[in-house]
Amino acid sequence: MEYSLLFARTLHELGFDFHLEPNTFTPPHQPESGWPLKLPNIAWQSNSLLVLHFQDFVTNTSQGIIELDCIEKHYGERSNQILVTHMHPGLEKVYHGPINLIEFSSHNYREIHRIRARWPDWRHVVEQPKTQPWQCLNGRKCDHRWQVTKILSEWPDGVLSFGTDIPLPEWHYGTYRGTENDENFVRLASVYGPCAVNIVTETVYDTVPGLFCEKTLFAMLAQQIPIVIGSQGLVTSLRDHGFDMFDDLVNISYDTLPNSTRLTQALELNRDLIQGRIDLSPYQERLQAQREFVLDDYTNIMELRFKRDCALLANKLNLK
Repeated sequence: MEYSLLFARTLHELGFDFHLEPNTFTPPHQPESGWPLKLPNIAWQSNSLLVLHFQDFVTNTSQGIIELDCIEKHYGERSNQILVTHMHPGLEKVYHGPINLIEFSSHNYREIHRIRARWPDWRHVVEQPKTQPWQCLNGRKCDHRWQVTKILSEWPDGVLSFGTDIPLPEWHYGTYRGTENDENFVRLASVYGPCAVNIVTETVYDTVPGLFCEKTLFAMLAQQIPIVIGSQGLVTSLRDHGFDMFDDLVNISYDTLPNSTRLTQALELNRDLIQGRIDLSPYQERLQAQREFVLDDYTNIMELRFKRDCALLANKLNLK
């Protein structure tokens, strides 16, 4: 189901007089000022709800979250009749203003639907034996990915890329422009198939809350052990979302460490695992179950959580 249709049906059934802005952010993003915002004018009623969907990451600074602060200033006393849907687990822990928040990653929702439709094109990925210890693919270049790359470049027997500086032999990052994520996953089957551990350098590292995207999901779909390097607490958030983070195998104590040491400890604490010194045969059923959970169940869970959270919002606003 298209996410905007899910939103509209759910809110209509709950009795909201709503206006939905499905893509609130307008590129390009500016680190200092955040995203340009589409902020419509509506005729406010007692049961009005303005739904602003954040289709990408928010800009979190020491002064607050730029996009949410802008919305508060624009709508003033009507801010409590605004719902922002977003992709950040735990955003409500760092924002305490009047705007209502519901987590729903339209990005992940779309990517899972797309990759599910292409199962015949990539099922061979999970049928291949895992003959190489690890992979770490880094497309867009940024500091935390470069630090991970510097360490792993000295570790043997893995597949490592970093933009076009360290290209893959086939389908390097210079060929990525204009390619959808599902197509990129399919054409990189020769990497995802044989690699047992995936060191995932997520999009956001320095700020909380973080996010997870197709990089993490593709590791799970390829039946790889994920070592996710992202914002502080992201691994715990993933576990809370129902994903198996293999914390009886992966030392996830790095997840709570500060930015200065988290990525180095993620690697050092799991060096034996990454370098193939641990027998992974006892984990094969769980790896398959993880792939089935992402492919078959997770979008349904996203829908159910969204409907639940909207019902709670209706109660809060005295519509039900």
